[in-house]
Amino acid sequence: MSVLLSKLPIAAVLLPSALLVGCATTPGECDPSSANFFNNASCLASGAYAQRQRNLESTLASEQRRNQAFKNLLAGLQTEQTAVRSDLRSRQAAYRRADDSWRQIKRSLAAESAANPALATRIRQIDDDFARAEAGKVAKRDALANKVKLLQRELDAGVYY
Repeated sequence: MSVLLSKLPIAAVLLPSALLVGCATTPGECDPSSANFFNNASCLASGAYAQRQRNLESTLASEQRRNQAFKNLLAGLQTEQTAVRSDLRSRQAAYRRADDSWRQIKRSLAAESAANPALATRIRQIDDDFARAEAGKVAKRDALANKVKLLQRELDAGVYY
């Protein structure tokens, strides 16, 4: 009996502690960096620390998958950008050839067009058509260039990461 009485003060301290450890805690309330002994003991005993770690690992894995998806998207956009640039250079070269050819034809017809008003009118119409086509292409190119700049700013700002 004396042994039991001598252990009574220890039991009086441990029993409330054990009861507090059993208090319900959620993984969100468990922070290993907190200095609260009873809360930490409760989190450890209830498995909330382990659950918190699983939740954080799950979030990390999800964010890593999202990051990889954005990297794949960026790689696809860069591939497309390369293809578009190549196509643009090809089309610009074809346009320069057509424009050079038209200017050469125009120079060769200059003398005839002075003597033939119908030919002069047709040459002016073709020049006007070229000018309209060029203006339309420039407007489209400028609109696309603005979209590309906006996308680049968004990528630089981290909007898609």
